[in-house]
Amino acid sequence: MLTKPQYNYAPRYRPRSRVGYFRQYLKQGAIALLAFLLTASLLNQIIPSPAIPPNIVFISPKYAHYQAHKDDYNALFFGSSRVYNHIVPEAFDEAAAASGQAVHSFNFGIPAQRAISGYVLLKEVLRTPPKDLKWVFIETPLDPGYEPIQNARTNRAIYWHNAENTRIALRYIFTSNESPLRKAALAVSHLLPFAYNEFNIGRLFYQWIPVQNFTDEEQAVSKQVLDNRGYYPLTGDADPNRQNFLAHITRYRQSVTTLTEQKGDMARRATPISEGQRWLLRALVDQVYRAGAEPIFIVPPTLEPQYELHRARQKGYIPTLLSYNDPAHYPEFYDLSHRHDAEHLNEAGSRQFTQQIARDVFGG
Repeated sequence: MLTKPQYNYAPRYRPRSRVGYFRQYLKQGAIALLAFLLTASLLNQIIPSPAIPPNIVFISPKYAHYQAHKDDYNALFFGSSRVYNHIVPEAFDEAAAASGQAVHSFNFGIPAQRAISGYVLLKEVLRTPPKDLKWVFIETPLDPGYEPIQNARTNRAIYWHNAENTRIALRYIFTSNESPLRKAALAVSHLLPFAYNEFNIGRLFYQWIPVQNFTDEEQAVSKQVLDNRGYYPLTGDADPNRQNFLAHITRYRQSVTTLTEQKGDMARRATPISEGQRWLLRALVDQVYRAGAEPIFIVPPTLEPQYELHRARQKGYIPTLLSYNDPAHYPEFYDLSHRHDAEHLNEAGSRQFTQQIARDVFGG
């Protein structure tokens, strides 16, 4: 007897659920993203951007000038606005000449320069030092390693955040005396510009195409700065910082009094230096010695006590420290007639400050 064939009318496969499709798309998207990032990173290695691209405000014009005229100089100044706005190369050279020294200096100060970015710039500049370089003056506030989040997408923050420099920044942060939560926040401030650099985000327009997209005002300032060998004077009362300073003179005087008391009690103020700060100072010193020059650290007439640098000098981490943030010993630098704002000297104060450094280094 023949049996009736059995048929399975169930579908050969079940339609995927929405969750299944979502997982498939998520997996494919992750693979595509990974492939894109790897390709972008590889492209970054094959066609690296210049060490200092031509469109970095404040930095690029100075670096281009330095590359063209570096052998004209035997003294370089590095630091923040407290060098950019405070060191007058012409006045320094004249004071040195009065002491019998032939000096031709250049101001490599950059506004808002911080500890790590300052080290990166000095390292790049001294990679090809002037042939007769003798002195390198360094102003370096030993900040916690902060890079403002709002700057993460700017050319100035992105250009130097390659793998090596970001590793230096993270080392500085994670060997600091900051809390774990603070270290994490500081690390993120460097990882964001690193991501833009490593994966070429915006690179086509910002680095591969060498366009100096400076405003007319920035170009005018750059010309004035280079005419003054890197120095930019602070003059006039229209500056908002100047207006704020004039509106809070009493607060400034109180800050000066507080600083005087702190400096008088310096010997009893134990300020530990973190491993990261110690490493950074030694790295700065080593870079200068490799360039065949003498490193000289400077504390300008700021309102900050900067205990760490004084302790570093006591410990022998830096060879020479010239400190001017003491209103009792240098009242002229804190006099209102020499201040542009609470943290900066005006042109007259800058010339006097510059001449004082030359006298302390060369005598006279």
